[in-house]
Amino acid sequence: MNDRRALLHCNAGVEYGMGHLMRALALAGTAQRRGWNAAIVGDIDEAGIDVVRRLAPDVSVRTARGAELTRELEERASEGIDVVHLDTYWDVPDLTGTGALVSNMQDGEYGVRPAHLAIDANLGAEEHFAAPELGGARMAGIDAAVIREQVLAQRGDRPAPSPHPRILVVMGGTDPHDLTARVIAALDGIADRAELTVIDPRGRAAVADAAAASRHDVTVIGFTDDLPALARGHDLAVTAAGTSVWDFACMGLPMGLVCAADNQVAGYREAVGRGLAVGLGEPPYRDLDERIASLRGLLASAEALREESGRLTRVVDGLGAWRIVAAWEQLLDTPVGPARDHRPLTVRPAVMDDAGLLFEWRNDPGTRRGSRSPDELDWDVHRSWLERSLADAGRRLFVVESVSGPVATSRWDRLSDTDWECSITLAPAQRGHGLAAAVLAAAEDALDLEPPYRMRADIHVDNPASRRLFERAGYLPHLPPNDAGFLALAKWRVRPAAAG
Repeated sequence: MNDRRALLHCNAGVEYGMGHLMRALALAGTAQRRGWNAAIVGDIDEAGIDVVRRLAPDVSVRTARGAELTRELEERASEGIDVVHLDTYWDVPDLTGTGALVSNMQDGEYGVRPAHLAIDANLGAEEHFAAPELGGARMAGIDAAVIREQVLAQRGDRPAPSPHPRILVVMGGTDPHDLTARVIAALDGIADRAELTVIDPRGRAAVADAAAASRHDVTVIGFTDDLPALARGHDLAVTAAGTSVWDFACMGLPMGLVCAADNQVAGYREAVGRGLAVGLGEPPYRDLDERIASLRGLLASAEALREESGRLTRVVDGLGAWRIVAAWEQLLDTPVGPARDHRPLTVRPAVMDDAGLLFEWRNDPGTRRGSRSPDELDWDVHRSWLERSLADAGRRLFVVESVSGPVATSRWDRLSDTDWECSITLAPAQRGHGLAAAVLAAAEDALDLEPPYRMRADIHVDNPASRRLFERAGYLPHLPPNDAGFLALAKWRVRPAAAG
């Protein structure tokens, strides 16, 4: 249990939608389960406050707007709040000098501001991260998607078989283009009979009329306390490309996506471009009926639906809220340190002549204690390993040298198209001399790749010195400890968004 306090700011309601509030609630719930005190403040209407009271009665929520909201954020940030988390597109004063850790959720070019932790959880955000210079540490991409406990409770469950396709239609709280009624009508083209559940919080007459005229069995409901549980009973969702997309992906619910707002354009194009959903169009939706009719083939194949469900759950693992709150805790305990000047160090690729030196360092007892394979190495096995490593395009092995000679080795192993794992071995005689941070900085510079890519370090829980080294260098929590006791930290080298 700890006594840390988080203040989360978002705006929510019938006019603005509930997506930002749902993200804030997920983070508040995760923080509370880790012993934090969490509160939410913002321009939140009665509908939004009612959502908080029903879904998270233990989370304090207060509505404020305009100058009152600005004043409260500034005062609370200066009065001992540990973390201020911002999730809004509206203007907010720069709070980075107040003493609180400022965590900011940005969506592409929306909501970008100075912060100690900058987060863009959109799919592919690492490819076009807006203003990375405004954030001290960064989390990018779908691994940071904030997923609620309600969603995780439904993850991996499949609905019982049904003779008719079951489709959920949800265009968000605002539905600015009044798409819901159009979608209901267009779905007449996908099957002789289907079961439609339509979410319409505003109770619009056009939606009721479309439901009455549909050839399908249509149930229209307003707000639901547990959309994930409702969604779980469906084969497919036709939805706007907002925050619920990643909830549905985490659950493994196939989707047809509509781009319903300007701030959804990047996420919509990324999701459709990577084949994670069927694209149903952007304004002015000239071919909406034809695109929706194309869902017929997917709905007719149980095997295709199963394959799509499994693929979606692999893309969104549901750990985003844990990653963000764990990053808050890490950054409070171990702030990112200033960049170390490593100019006295040089880095060169390893060669076979380094075999003896690397063998000696690797078999040192202190090195083996922090290794995944703590056993002492055989010389012949080591030479064979070095030969393979030097020929392996997925491995970069370097020797770090000072003016007096070799002081360390660094190795980068490719884990995926984007991820490279780092391991560093200091010469036993160099330990305890404050050299490790400079060695790590030099090793990062030696990994000369085109961004974006993610640098990762897997560290044993019983190796606090190595953990602090990578934490101070800006590596953030990525995976909790596995069965062998190794946790993963990671740091993105993002590609900045193009100016203009």
